[in-house]
Amino acid sequence: MRRVPIVMRPLGGMGNRMFQYMFSHVLARRIPGGYVCNADLPEWSVATVRPPLLWRYRALRLEGSHRYDLDAIAAAFRQKRARSVLFKGFAQRLGYYDRAEVSRIFDGRAAEAPTYGDDFLVIHVRAGDILDGFHKNYCPMPFAFFETLIRDSGRKPVFVGQTHDDNDYCRRLRQRFPDAAFAPQASPLTDFETLRRASHVVASVGTFSWLACWLSSARTIHLPVAGILDPAIRPDIDLLPPGDARYRFHQLDIGDWTASAVQLAAFYGDAIAFRQVELGHIAR
Repeated sequence: MRRVPIVMRPLGGMGNRMFQYMFSHVLARRIPGGYVCNADLPEWSVATVRPPLLWRYRALRLEGSHRYDLDAIAAAFRQKRARSVLFKGFAQRLGYYDRAEVSRIFDGRAAEAPTYGDDFLVIHVRAGDILDGFHKNYCPMPFAFFETLIRDSGRKPVFVGQTHDDNDYCRRLRQRFPDAAFAPQASPLTDFETLRRASHVVASVGTFSWLACWLSSARTIHLPVAGILDPAIRPDIDLLPPGDARYRFHQLDIGDWTASAVQLAAFYGDAIAFRQVELGHIAR
């Protein structure tokens, strides 16, 4: 059997690269002889397999989107119209993936990370580079949202992630929640596994947080429906799990994230509206 290289073009942070690797494995299952090349996931100790010298000959290019026709891709190889794949996309749609299989690909049980049990509400904070408004569909969470979930859960809050940077958002977060615990600054893998091992967790808007929560054994997952996670804003992305009783969906009226002074003031105050919704009532 001819071997078919599926060549990744890694893009973005750890969460995006994990999705790219996951989809490359999906392709490798569908294409006889398929194998993944050029992965960039040192966080997971994934070996980088170099593609063969002439892999570009009759390469099927899959670029820049989330929706792909797997049957049409497989047909291109059955009909010998392609001999390799160049994958330069993201493929962030639930329908492609099996949770048990992805858990086997990213087995983090050997990683050292704290475990927060039933008494804690673990809250992931995405701040860092998104605070300048570089991407209109990646946004931080308003403080009132955190406050409401903490109050309603009755659990001790533990903030995990990008909480230690020297910026206004992080400083104000600590001022707003002086009695909360803040996990020590750690590697992305440690933060990922901390979220994955939590009993009750609040996701942020981003693929890193989404994957850690989806792969977790948490009893409760609070998922903000905003930015890339809002199907009304990004219908090309589909990351709202149907039939998963762990999830609580919270619609936030944020719109496009600009990081303007006015918008940040609304995030620091209580001006951003949000509400818990059933999955079937989320506009698409």
